[in-house]
Amino acid sequence: MSYVNMEAILEHARKNHYAVGAFNIVNYLTAKAAIEAAEELNQNIIIQTSVKTVKAFGIVEMMGFLKPIAENAQVKVAIHLDHSTDVEFTKACIDGGWSSVMYDGSQLPLVDNIKNTKEIVAYAKPKNVTVEGELGAIVGVEDDIVVKEGDHAHAKPADCRIYLKETGVDAFAPAIGTAHGVYKGEIKIDYDLFEDINEFSLCPLVLHGGTGLSDEMFHRLISLGASKVNISTAIKIAYCQGMAAFSKENPAQNDPLKLDAFTKQEVKKVVTEHIRFFSRID
Repeated sequence: MSYVNMEAILEHARKNHYAVGAFNIVNYLTAKAAIEAAEELNQNIIIQTSVKTVKAFGIVEMMGFLKPIAENAQVKVAIHLDHSTDVEFTKACIDGGWSSVMYDGSQLPLVDNIKNTKEIVAYAKPKNVTVEGELGAIVGVEDDIVVKEGDHAHAKPADCRIYLKETGVDAFAPAIGTAHGVYKGEIKIDYDLFEDINEFSLCPLVLHGGTGLSDEMFHRLISLGASKVNISTAIKIAYCQGMAAFSKENPAQNDPLKLDAFTKQEVKKVVTEHIRFFSRID
């Protein structure tokens, strides 16, 4: 079966010291582009949907076009809900067919984050759905979650130990200095913190804010245990700028299918580049 949750995908990546790309898609075109790129490279992939995107389409409608692509893929595909802060909406997506979800309680006190995450895990596990959790505050904008510069906080190892033990999440995203969106200024990543957490975490670690990191940063974080790398902004840029480039180069062209075909290839290029890099494919 090609439509799976994240467990087998990430455990294999962790054991073999590479990372799986998790790409935030916005519609059928971007989802199809991402999965085709993975198939051509024979690499597993995680398709992510933001809460805003799901609400724009509707839970039933979105899974209606995503699940068939995943089920017919030639590689393993997980469909993952990204950064949901609403317990009931997260459960609704689990019931709606998502194979994996992220509950983001990172802006709550630790005790409340643990309580809500445990509730999601208890609801998800009988349905064979994996759960990702987060600690610390990652600066930038992701969906409607805004963390201003100066308000971010790195995850604390002691809190991470408690959180991981209490919640039993399948994947864990600790805040270590990366950012959502386009980076502004110097990027300061706490590699020692990431390495420390990976040493005691029983589940694979997730790197948020992957767009804009240097090759050296990616290599180092993957070598220290990053098994899942989230790419969102790069997909949005490829999609929007692809459309703009086609229209600029073909001002008299009004065939939507040609516009879509060009834009799809631009998105596919970005996904291919990241998968090659994360999986160390020459």
